[in-house]
Amino acid sequence: MSRRLPSLILIFTILSFASLLADQPIDFVRDVEPILRDRCLECHGPDDQNGGLRFDRADASKIGDSGKHSIVAGKSSESELISRVISTREDDRMPPDGERLTSDQIDTLRRWIDAGAEWKVSSQDTDAMHTVAPEPGRDHWAFQPIAHPLPPDSLPLDAATGNNPIDGFIVARRSMAGLHSVPPANAASLIQRATYGLTGLPPTTDEVDAFVARSTGPLGTDAAFTELVDDLLARPTYGQRWGRHWMDWVRYADTAGDNSDFPIPQAYLYRNYIIDSMNNDLPYDLFLTQQLAGDLLPSDSQDQHNRQTIATGYLAMARRFGSLVERYPWHLTIEDTIDNVGRTMMGITIACARCHDHKFDPISTRDYYGLYGIFASTRYPVPGLELFQVQHDLVPLVDDAEVTKVQGPFADKKAKLESELAKQLAACRIKSIENAEKESTATLDQQRKMHDELDGMLGRARGAGVALAKYLKEIPELPMAYAVADNRPANANIQIKGEPDRPGTIAPRKFLDVLGGQTLPDDVAGTGSGRLQLAAWITSPNNPLTARVIVNRIWQRHFGVGLVSSTSDFGLRGQLPTHPELLDWLATDFIRHGWSLKHLHRRILSSQTYQLSSQNTDENLAADPENHVYWKFNRQRLDAESIRDTLLMLSGDLDPTPQDQPYPFPPRSDWTFTQHHPFNATYESNRRSVYQMTKRLTAATYMQTFDGADPNVCTSKRDQSVTALQALYFMNDEFLHDQAAKIAGRVVASADDERQRVAALVSTILGRHPSDQESDWMRQHLQSVRKRFADSSNLENQAWSSLTLSLLQLNEFIYLD
Repeated sequence: MSRRLPSLILIFTILSFASLLADQPIDFVRDVEPILRDRCLECHGPDDQNGGLRFDRADASKIGDSGKHSIVAGKSSESELISRVISTREDDRMPPDGERLTSDQIDTLRRWIDAGAEWKVSSQDTDAMHTVAPEPGRDHWAFQPIAHPLPPDSLPLDAATGNNPIDGFIVARRSMAGLHSVPPANAASLIQRATYGLTGLPPTTDEVDAFVARSTGPLGTDAAFTELVDDLLARPTYGQRWGRHWMDWVRYADTAGDNSDFPIPQAYLYRNYIIDSMNNDLPYDLFLTQQLAGDLLPSDSQDQHNRQTIATGYLAMARRFGSLVERYPWHLTIEDTIDNVGRTMMGITIACARCHDHKFDPISTRDYYGLYGIFASTRYPVPGLELFQVQHDLVPLVDDAEVTKVQGPFADKKAKLESELAKQLAACRIKSIENAEKESTATLDQQRKMHDELDGMLGRARGAGVALAKYLKEIPELPMAYAVADNRPANANIQIKGEPDRPGTIAPRKFLDVLGGQTLPDDVAGTGSGRLQLAAWITSPNNPLTARVIVNRIWQRHFGVGLVSSTSDFGLRGQLPTHPELLDWLATDFIRHGWSLKHLHRRILSSQTYQLSSQNTDENLAADPENHVYWKFNRQRLDAESIRDTLLMLSGDLDPTPQDQPYPFPPRSDWTFTQHHPFNATYESNRRSVYQMTKRLTAATYMQTFDGADPNVCTSKRDQSVTALQALYFMNDEFLHDQAAKIAGRVVASADDERQRVAALVSTILGRHPSDQESDWMRQHLQSVRKRFADSSNLENQAWSSLTLSLLQLNEFIYLD
């Protein structure tokens, strides 16, 4: 008994001490701060504020993106912080990775909150818990105002810079690297380079000869080249070429990209708007504004209103997903819109903030949903769905009187069916949210009942959709644009983890904080989507990104690589500019000259940097193999469109007329496209490649072979792969053989002398005259073919077609020097 007494005393002492500790008031610095610092600040501190929360200071810890109070003083049971640390649901529990908080740590947090959640200041003033750090990334170069640098005053003697400031920046940088430029390109190469660069087509033999003659005349190359560039920019083929570049960036397609890849017969109107805008040199800021909010701009005529409405086909062009009207994922279409606006217009990856704050750039989830609300307040057209086989919500291209005359008798019933569908969809959305909130605490039986109830509601919504689609097919058609319009304006809820069934706090419609953070004025927020204001924020001269991004894109398409090589990502994960002063000078010059793209082309092409040859030197190649300092012109392969268009042009088969009518799609009454039998028609023509129909789900084999643009995403830069399939195409493809035969036939008909024919063929395909030795080799090739096929009834055609095919397979044909 006496030996057990000390043990009992020890146990009693420990319990008494524990009880004493439990009764002690919680000290924030001693008890709470270590928990928050060690387990919370990695994701909710000065560097990252995931969920809109930070636990390094008291004034920022109260409410987050979920819309629920993180800490409710005196009420731990109502505090989201406690709910998250005790949750067993994988999507909710905190910390999300690693060990959970211990029961003692959770109890400490509970007691602290129940005691009033007093947040005391630590004596360690430099402690991370109390240091407010600037938001990471805000000092990144791309988010700083555009500078207005002056070109360097003095230049090394190796550069004939003329009066173009571009050369001042380039030569200064090249001089720092201790390198000298190569000589200028010869006149024949220069006209090939400029003509392909601005029109996507080769110069004719006569044009080459005339330019070479002018370049050696009294006025010299500079005057001849200035005249050439002006002529090329005035041709309609310029808009076709540079319209195709814009179509790469905005992921243009003639189909919607949903499971059934529904056709969009009206898409060509937006494509033609792009081409016309390029040819008319529409100021770039207005070009962007019309695509974001053209329907909201004033207009003087129905034609102008139609043109501006068609421009919003850019937004309507956003990808579609799914096949069910009752579960249509509009949030994914809006995400695609935001992603493309960010990448194409501003060179930033905004969509990365859909589910959480951007991991690298200073873009928050609240920024994302501030933009999301603008597009959620916008009505997108419905291209058709597997279970809604008709277009809906397109915009008429006639005045209201004509709409009323043609469709007025159907308006009441249409409105009634639309209202019923909207009511059913709203009920399904509310039920989905309720189920998501209750699911983690519901029993299996309760979950089954909840799902059954939702399935029944979804079925009724589907029935309402089918009824509307059926009736829409009875309504007479009018000229329509695949365009957007304002919808009921409202701010959007943040979607927790990017899930629309988990709405959080409301995010006011706004611009990105790092670019100004402007919010919609009250008089706009209640009446409009905010697209017009968004366009103004994006195109403001004070926005440091928009002008930089487009001048960099133009530079990249001329030189093969941008001053910033990551042309759609100027953020922290992108590349630094090789010539930051030149980039800012070009952006400033571009804005000062009215956002004129044609001015920008003239400025770049008139530089000596652009007019350098593509030849190598051993010294330069060893010191700068990637040509970062532009000591030469980068050799570039012709893109897929230019190869095809050149073949058609040389053969005489190219149809130069624009495609200004819809493709021959089947009538809407015959639409029966499904996920397993999607739209997959092909409509061939001899028009330029920019006018060929583009499908999202089934890209043309030729375009895949030669690295065409992906119509599902912003294609910042075309690949320049070298593959066996490309070589096989030039040897075996039926189209190529057919064009080669026609090219040979035209050359044979142009002259009687064999040497003259050889010269004409080389000039036609390669844009230059052959040397005597080359001419002899080619005549030997002709003789060899004639001997091999001596018994052929079509001997001469075979011989010249064989020679033509050989020339078309040369690198000199498909590479631009």
